Amino acid sequence: MSSTSIEFAVQMTCDSCVNSVKKALQNVEGIKNVDINLEKQSVVIDSNLPTLELQKLLESSGKKVAVKGFAGSTAAVSILEAGDKSIQGVVRFVQITPKSCLIDGTVDGLKPGNHGIYVHECGDISQGQVSAAEDGRAAFRLEDNIISVPDIIGRSLVVTDEE
Repeated sequence: MSSTSIEFAVQMTCDSCVNSVKKALQNVEGIKNVDINLEKQSVVIDSNLPTLELQKLLESSGKKVAVKGFAGSTAAVSILEAGDKSIQGVVRFVQITPKSCLIDGTVDGLKPGNHGIYVHECGDISQGQVSAAEDGRAAFRLEDNIISVPDIIGRSLVVTDEE
C-alpha cells in the first residue's frame, strides 16, 4: 500500500514533549518518516498505517492530538451520521496518484463483523469491505483504482451490514 503524509496538530511546549512524541513513534512498522515542528506544534508522518492508528500512537505520548489533514494531495472528507446518531464516522479520500485513491476512515456504532462500503451513484469501492471490532468500531485504509476524488464530490458514502 502507498505511503501518505498526514499532518497532526500536537500540543507540545518543550523539547521534552518532542522527545515523548519521538518515543511514541519510534520503531513502529509502517512509519517511514516523521517531521516534528515544536514551534508550529505540528507532526507530519509518512506512513501506510490508518490515520486512527497514528493518532492513537501520538496520544500515547500523553499529548493532545488532532488530525489536520493529508499533506500535498487532492482530498475530500465524508462525515457519516445515521438518523439516530448511533453510527458516526469520518472517511477521508486522498488522490495519491492519478489512478489511485486512498480511502482512510473510522466508523463507530456498527455491529461487529464485516460491512460493505460504497460510494452511491459512483460505484462501489473495489475492495469495499470493512470489519467492525466487538466495540463496533471499524478503522480502515484501502487503496482503490476505480474511485477518484473529483468523481465523488457531492456523492453519498454508504456503509451496509452486507459485504
